[in-house]
Amino acid sequence: MLKHLLYLTTTGAALLGSALAEQTDLWAAGVSREHGWRDYNKNFDGRDDELCWAITATNLIDWWQAQMADKLPPNTPQGADIMPTFVASFSNAGSDPDEGLRWWFTGGYTPGRSDCAALQEGHPGGYLRSLLPPDTEVKGSLLHAMRGSQVTAETATEAFISGARAGAAFWIGVSYVSPAGRPAMHSLNVWGVRCTTNDHGDSAICGIWIADSDDGRTGLTYVPLKEDQGMLIFNATEHPIYSRIPRIVIDTITTLKPAHSSDDSP
Repeated sequence: MLKHLLYLTTTGAALLGSALAEQTDLWAAGVSREHGWRDYNKNFDGRDDELCWAITATNLIDWWQAQMADKLPPNTPQGADIMPTFVASFSNAGSDPDEGLRWWFTGGYTPGRSDCAALQEGHPGGYLRSLLPPDTEVKGSLLHAMRGSQVTAETATEAFISGARAGAAFWIGVSYVSPAGRPAMHSLNVWGVRCTTNDHGDSAICGIWIADSDDGRTGLTYVPLKEDQGMLIFNATEHPIYSRIPRIVIDTITTLKPAHSSDDSP
């Protein structure tokens, strides 16, 4: 059980109980601050304006497939061909990155609402079906998801730190009220986690390294986190976009294991 989650000082170090903690950056397998991550961006051309979920899935798929380059089935789209495949396969509407990943791996797609993106005829997906055991869905085997009331500051911290230590990558769903006063949701990739661990073994999270399909740039952004009303929220007071929104709440986390992982824990 994680204790004393977030006691941030002005220097960004975290105090856990009475012991000063050492700060560490943990990264997905093959990723560092400089390389290994993916950050595709929307073209905002009327075809991908609502496809943050698909681009978030694209980033994870590209990372995962790069670890399996010598084992990918023939005709599997790779690299820069992944995002156009999503754009051609789905209508320009919101959905869930988990469903995008499931469609890519197995061919299954179950939109959560009637207004979610529709799968276009003639796009069956299932490119990586042969890499999974028979009758195995990607959900529950490679992906470990927490949603809604499950995503407390404590459970989110544990998921981030334990997953990052195992080399996993993540996507997160965030909810907020836009500056125009409208409720909004967005999905983002998390490629690294900054945490602290004290000499008692207690761990805390300071922030995350994210990729955002909407920010118009290719590169990682470090976002400090803090606890608020039992949830983890962005504490990006100096960021040109996120600082305009008073409270950005992490309400979904999905962990994707590395392709060659032997760790069965989430």
